[in-house]
Amino acid sequence: MISPTGRPWLDELASATEQFRAVIASAENHDALSTPVAACPGWDLQELAIHVGRTHLWATQILAGADPRDRPQDNPKGPLAPWYAGIAENLRHALAEAGPHAPCWTLVKEQRTALFWQRRQVHETLVHLWDARSALSQQTEFDKALAFDGIAEIRDVMYPRMLRAGRVDPLPVSLAISATDLEAELVVIGEAPEEAVLEGPAAELLLLLWHRLPWDDTYGDQRAADLVAQALVP
Repeated sequence: MISPTGRPWLDELASATEQFRAVIASAENHDALSTPVAACPGWDLQELAIHVGRTHLWATQILAGADPRDRPQDNPKGPLAPWYAGIAENLRHALAEAGPHAPCWTLVKEQRTALFWQRRQVHETLVHLWDARSALSQQTEFDKALAFDGIAEIRDVMYPRMLRAGRVDPLPVSLAISATDLEAELVVIGEAPEEAVLEGPAAELLLLLWHRLPWDDTYGDQRAADLVAQALVP
């Protein structure tokens, strides 16, 4: 199914959740669920998988009309990978059944349809897939255009959310982000007339903005580094 934004979000969600399930199943089979996840301090792979599963379940409940303040606290009562797989399947079914235009609560009032959750759950899963694989010293290949959309989602959803929560001040200089491996318009975070440029491969920039990669001077100048270091994402 092609969404109004031009991406097959449900297919991408199916791919991302299956890859995440496979990583967790492999870790479970090799008694590696206690492996620390460096990108999520204090968590191991089991806690990461439970977090992703609960996030899927939260979105599924919201699609059914639940109060978004009611965060699921479910824990697996048996093997972890099948528990996660069942929750992911229920999410995909709920999103497919609702369709992209179904009204529902979301994190931003400007996007109050189920399409928001299609996109959000894809990016949630892919970043945490990178976390899980990195914990196991495995590589993750990102679709460049999808990674760049993840950067646009930071502009559309995460940065405004952090502003509303008072966790970051309005950026004194806007961050103009350019993917060097794509022909795409700049993604600009912030509203200040002055801009600092951040450039590099789309996947690297996405992970950099999510504080998964260290700063490198090839990405931009000190102004850009200072902006990236701020709480643009949760």
